[in-house]
Order: sequence, then C-alpha cells, then structure tokens
Amino acid sequence: MNWFVKTLIALGILAGVGALGVYWFLYTYDEREPSRVAYVEHCAGCHGPQLEGTPDGPALAHVELKFGDSTPSLMQSISARHDGFADGLTTSMTKALALYIIEQRQGLPSIAASHARHLPEGIVSSQHHDFVVELVTELSSGPYAIEPLPDGRLLVSEKVRGLSVVDTRGVQGGLVEGTPRVWSEIVHVRGSYVGLGQMLDVELHPDYAGNGWIYFSHADRCQLDCGTPWPRSMVRVVRGRLENNEWLDHEVIWSVHKDNYTVVPDGVAGGRLAFDGSGDLYVTVGGKSSYDNLHVMDTPYGKIHRVHGDGRVPADNPFRKPEADKPAASTRNTVWSYGHRTTQGLSTDPRTGLIWSTEMGPRGGDEVNKITAGGNYGWPLYTHGLDYDGEPVSIGRDLGLDFPLSETIQPVVDFTPAPSLSNFTFHQGDRFSAWNNDLLVGSLRAQTLFRIRIEGDQVVEQERLLTDLGRIRDVEMGYDGLVYVLLEHGKGGSIVRLVPAHSPAPPTTRPRSIPGRSIPGKVPDQPAVSSAEDVAVRYKQ
Repeated sequence: MNWFVKTLIALGILAGVGALGVYWFLYTYDEREPSRVAYVEHCAGCHGPQLEGTPDGPALAHVELKFGDSTPSLMQSISARHDGFADGLTTSMTKALALYIIEQRQGLPSIAASHARHLPEGIVSSQHHDFVVELVTELSSGPYAIEPLPDGRLLVSEKVRGLSVVDTRGVQGGLVEGTPRVWSEIVHVRGSYVGLGQMLDVELHPDYAGNGWIYFSHADRCQLDCGTPWPRSMVRVVRGRLENNEWLDHEVIWSVHKDNYTVVPDGVAGGRLAFDGSGDLYVTVGGKSSYDNLHVMDTPYGKIHRVHGDGRVPADNPFRKPEADKPAASTRNTVWSYGHRTTQGLSTDPRTGLIWSTEMGPRGGDEVNKITAGGNYGWPLYTHGLDYDGEPVSIGRDLGLDFPLSETIQPVVDFTPAPSLSNFTFHQGDRFSAWNNDLLVGSLRAQTLFRIRIEGDQVVEQERLLTDLGRIRDVEMGYDGLVYVLLEHGKGGSIVRLVPAHSPAPPTTRPRSIPGRSIPGKVPDQPAVSSAEDVAVRYKQ
C-alpha cells in the first residue's frame, strides 16, 4: 500500500471521526446545555425534573408562582431563598437558570422538536376574534417567504428550491424559470438547511398593479470567480417581472463587492425586504461575518440598507458619501441602521409608513424594533440575552467596542426568554377588524403566533393567537383579508391561513393603505416587554 492510499485512508478516518463528533455535539446539545445541567444538579431534587414538584418542594410548572415569574423575580427568588447553592452561582448563571425555568413553564421545545407541525382542529378562541386554521397547501422543501398576489395566488420562496406560485386552489406550480441559481444545502442538521446560495425573501413593488415589478433577495454564491477554492455567498436583491411562469426583465437592485462574500451559512443572512411609505426599499443583512464588522460602515453585515426602488442611493441616507451614485460604489452609502444581530423580520407601519423589524437575540433578547435613520441598535455590546453557555455576551467588550447605552436605540418589545422571532406583518383588513394595525409576529422555536398592539411605542395589548403550531417563517395579509402563515417542518413546509369562525363574504381587494410587507402576534407567562424591575434596561455585557 503506497503512501497516497494510506493518506486517503487516514483522511477518511479523520473525516468520519469529525462527522461523528459534530453529530454527537449537535444532537446531545440540549441535554448538555449549562442551565439545564444546573437545574438537574441543584433544583430537580426538590422541584422535580419536569418542574412537577416533589414532597420536598413545590411545583414550578402549571401553577402561579408566589414570588412572580419574570426573569428578575425568579433570579431574586433563587438568590434569596436558596442560599445553600445560590452563593456558588454567578449572576449570569442565576439568570440562565431563571430563563430555563421560564422556558419550561412556557413549554418551549428543543430546536429539533420545533420542526414538528400541529394544526389545531375546530375553533380557536382569542381575545377579539374566534377563528379556524385552514391548510392551503403542502410545500416540497423548506420555505422562507410568501407574498400574496392581487389575483389570490401566492408567491413562495423555498430556500434550496427557488421561486414558485401557488394557485387559488392551493396547487403549487413548477419553479419560475430564469431566476438566479439556487444551490442545494451542504447538510441538513436538526431540521435546518445549512448551505450557501439560498433563496430568501420576496416582495411586490408598491405599484405592482401598474409596473409588475417583483423583488426577491437571495444569497448570491461565488467560488473560483471570487478567488477561493471554497464557496462563499452574500445577500443580493434583484427584481423582474413574471409572465407565463418566466422571470423577465431581470435587474440587480442591491449587491456588494465579492470581497464581502463569506463562508458563513445563509441561515443568518437575513435578506428581508420591505418598502416604506415613500416607496424606498429596505434590505436586512445579518451577522454573516465576524462581529467586528457590524460597526464598520464600509461592510454590509449587521445592518439594514435602504435604496430607491430602482437601486439608486437616496441622497438623505445617513452615511452616504457625496459622490455616491450606485449602491455598489460603497456599502456605506446604503446603510440605514446598524448594530443588528440577525434581523429576521421587516415590515411597514400602515399608520406612519415607517419601517419596523424583528431581531433574534442569543439566549434571550429577541427584539421588536422601530428602525431609525442612522440608529445604533447596540449588538454585540448591549443585549438582554446571555451567551448559549450561560455566560454574559462578551463579544462587544472583547472587540473593544465602547459606546454608552444612551447612544443606542432600545427595543420597543424585548422577548426574554427568546422565542426565535421570525417575520411579521401589520394587520390590515375587515375580516379581523379588531386586530387592525396590530403586529402579528411569527416565531420559530416557540412555534407561536403573537399579536401585539403598540400605541405610542408602548405595548398596550398582547396575546398568543396560536401555540405549538410549527416553525413560523413568514406572516402575510392576503388580498382576501385573511392572515396567511408560512410553516417549515421536517424537510418541507406548508401554508395555512386564519379564517374567521363565522366568516362573512370576503372583500374583492385587500385594504392596504401603504406599500410594503405587513407585520405579525397572549405573550408568554413572562411579559415580553422589559419592565423597570429587570436586571438592567439593557445591560452592557
């Protein structure tokens, strides 16, 4: 046996061992998660392994907690009433333990378990409206976005398949021909696609009826053509027109230099799209790089970008250089806001025309934000969340970031624990009229559809409309006034819709007062909004 064969065998063995190690790490992570280990070691003997209680201690689940069930109150209870072991816990681990208890009280599933789908049967009751959930169609692969068309059809974006149309009977057609290439996943892990070159969001132009423009974002992929032996990708936005299932009049609207393409998987790419009340287009880009680039204006990562509908750079963009004329001239020219982690949702307030977003935090710290020109949203220096090992998020400090909390934009709504917020819409329509202007917010891990009413940047009402539904990727208003929800489960997905339990005849058109994507929303046992008793308004990690 020559040296070449021996080398191949050795490399094969190493690859196999590495793959088994990765498999073990991912599939045993939930059992090894530090706060769960701390609960089993210090709490399960009295309160039960499932929080069910024992003769030595009260139940923590399905009961009202005497001293409160918010994160701060549980931290106080752990520290003040369990001095036998609490003295040995750091503040961050005490918080992680409190988060674990709240997550179990809320029934938050593991990431792998969240890929199951459970459609409710019969009438679902909520605070203002009763409704039923109808299955519209099953999808052949993992989806990312839907966009209703005026004629009742639905555009569907599937991450590793491409763009297609679901007709009014719920039949999914073949792939739209002529769109940019979409690449298959590299691996499918715990229900999630891991890859480079995926299809992302899809959005109609505000004047779609007049000009027919359809916009979509995708992770444009390069390899040898960007000077590397391995593939890299980056968010790109294009537009075109759809005719007889063909993509025509293709134009690139927003892109960056290939030097900014990275090997970071597309799961954190973002790529959400929305038009504001003036018809300008906003694009989200997640942390598809190392975090030291999130506060560098000449990089695209961790930012929301703004361009005109034809790709030109608005003159009033906050970081625009005077000589800017095209988006590709410099990423700085299109930056609208920065300091974002992973912005998974984007929509337009129909009352103001302003852009709002949803953003995933780490272990806690999911956010609903109102987006402000030039705004610094603080990540990774400030967050309500913890790192996944139960320790404070130290990335910002390690990178030397140093700016006061007062210079950051605080979230309007903080979700701690984190349900893994996804896309959302502002409700508009007559079929559920008591929800008008409320946010309907999807979530992935929590499998929950939240309704949130915000007035004057304050939450005045909130509820869980649906729980244990499935991983919600997108929420949209149909032109029939119904709420359409996009689910991912297993290696596929589905579209469902909310229909009034006693449904009146549908209107012929959707009452959409301003352009753009609408936003989605009883919130968990713990209020989603940060209260004055929290450990800090938003503490520096």
